[in-house]
Amino acid sequence: MDANILDNIVKHIPFYLTQDKDAKEGFVKNLENFPNNINYYTSYYPNDELQGDGWEGLDIIDVVTLRKCSVKGIILSNSCDISTENKRDLPPNILFAPIVELEVYRNKLIKAGIAENQINSKIEAIKKQKVTSLFYLPTMGNFPESIVIFDDVRSIPMNYFQSQKSSQIIKKMFTLSQFGFYLFLFKISVHFCRFHEKVLRDTPPVQS
Repeated sequence: MDANILDNIVKHIPFYLTQDKDAKEGFVKNLENFPNNINYYTSYYPNDELQGDGWEGLDIIDVVTLRKCSVKGIILSNSCDISTENKRDLPPNILFAPIVELEVYRNKLIKAGIAENQINSKIEAIKKQKVTSLFYLPTMGNFPESIVIFDDVRSIPMNYFQSQKSSQIIKKMFTLSQFGFYLFLFKISVHFCRFHEKVLRDTPPVQS
């Protein structure tokens, strides 16, 4: 990873990581090795609903065709907000973004008439997490290389999610490791929360 980028990320390592020297050093080491030899996933929390989890069997509706289908998705909602231990006056929704296999995405680019060299460059940029609207997920077991599409956010009622989970219609595919999760947070922050959008909202534009 570029030294300037690494230094900038290290400065923003969260408080709970800085308190554990081994955790912080492990995280920094992963950053130094990025994007090679990085473990995105953990075997812990197999049944919990956590931000950054990958699930399959999530229902969505196409607003054009009104067709209902099930997709893979990654949870965008904060872990605390969707915890079943937190009681609320009204049940929350779970926000998620669809997960698409990288090969499916590549085929769509081919069908769109994009040149092969451009496609290869884009795929390489995606794998290095340089495309802000996409989050790259490497293969793990039977889970193929995939991408998360941040500009296609969906939601599902928590009660419906839990009932589908109990019926094993919705199943967990993966939980992000500490490094994978923090990288995920960086990506969603960049995509959804850009302070430097270069729009002066309290200053009227200059009339030509």
